[in-house]
Amino acid sequence: MAIKNKAVALTTDGWTSLANDAFVTVTAHVITEDWEMKDFVLKTGELRESHTAENVSKSIVDGLQEFGVQLESVVAVTTDNAANYVNAVEKHMKTMNVPCFAHTINLAVRKGLGVRSIENSVARLKRTAAYFNHSATASYLLEEKQKQMEMPKRDKLINACATRWNSTYEMISRALEQQAPVAAVIFDKKLSNLELSTSEWTQLERVKDILRPFKVSTVALSTDKYPTASAVLPMRHVLLSHLRQETDSDTAAVKEMKAKITADLNKRYPEDSDVFMFLNTASYLDPRFHCLGHLDHGRQQEVHDKVLAEITAIAAAKKSGESELPAPLEAPRKSSLSAMGDLFSQVYQQQTRAAAYDLHGELVQYEREPQLPPDADPLLWWKSTGSARYPYIAQVAKKYLTVPGTSVRSERVFSSAGNIVNKKRSALAADHVDRLVFLANNM
Repeated sequence: MAIKNKAVALTTDGWTSLANDAFVTVTAHVITEDWEMKDFVLKTGELRESHTAENVSKSIVDGLQEFGVQLESVVAVTTDNAANYVNAVEKHMKTMNVPCFAHTINLAVRKGLGVRSIENSVARLKRTAAYFNHSATASYLLEEKQKQMEMPKRDKLINACATRWNSTYEMISRALEQQAPVAAVIFDKKLSNLELSTSEWTQLERVKDILRPFKVSTVALSTDKYPTASAVLPMRHVLLSHLRQETDSDTAAVKEMKAKITADLNKRYPEDSDVFMFLNTASYLDPRFHCLGHLDHGRQQEVHDKVLAEITAIAAAKKSGESELPAPLEAPRKSSLSAMGDLFSQVYQQQTRAAAYDLHGELVQYEREPQLPPDADPLLWWKSTGSARYPYIAQVAKKYLTVPGTSVRSERVFSSAGNIVNKKRSALAADHVDRLVFLANNM
């Protein structure tokens, strides 16, 4: 499917192979005329120059040019928080940069997990998982204890990955599930250095409960089938509300953890930034969040006025285009009665036209629409209902809803790239990507 003459959003990411070859990938995202989300890999190319913002931006723009996509048609670019990528987009491409929310969550949660007593417990848990996963004897004993305790699931322990916070959540969750048989093996083998105290297990249980919504958010916003940028700020609002909830089991360390995550999330997407208004506009144009319940009335009005200005510009451009159409052929001479009819009809037609294109009224009516459930498909609503009722808003919605809230799509290009160990195999992988791009653009 062609992506020319459409509002396009991009994601981009960099990666270095085991052979120390650096690559940049660029994916494009559009919403079709039939309100379907489509994405395409525009480029996965080697970046031999230093990874400066200027060189990264050139690599991205080169990928656009190969497909005849004008930079002016790019709505926004979603990246992680790497300074060179942020500057490439904002300073060199002069385009809106949307920080990857999955990466934002990763940074915030890692701040919380850095609280000393929690960090110590997690480190001991990691050593325990490593021991069970690398010792055949310990693994066998764990399975025997699971059988003796008639546990329905006999899963192995999970070890956390240093670059994925959610793997820490998964490690804690699995260890809590297998706490009894693991403790039994540790007791039998007298591995006191791996033993966690009752208070540590209780604290980890609370840590798991706190982190669960963050895991759900990461998964929910990692899709490339539905709009996600529109969910970023409502999701952040939900997570911050979750962190404000306190229980009797909140230790001093847990409270400190929540405070650190809260502080980090609060400094992301500052209210005086362009991206804050951009993401709120996307939320407004998503019928799941268009009530903007996460904003005060003043901010809601700012978003309303912004969208009104955009649809007014669209209507003005349309009117200007209509005025440039060829004049109709001269009509036959009419009677005085019909002439009077024409005189009245001009006024009434103008009034009818003004009523039909009352843009403020269109916005007000849209705001009165029942809010869709968070798990509903907003594109399906725009296709079946919204585009007919609100034609001008629909045009703006298609632009904003095409923007991904995470850069996961670009990261997936490199998800199995650890197997690339030399330039030859890297070239084969890039050739495979090129063929996928060709197929995608000839669907």
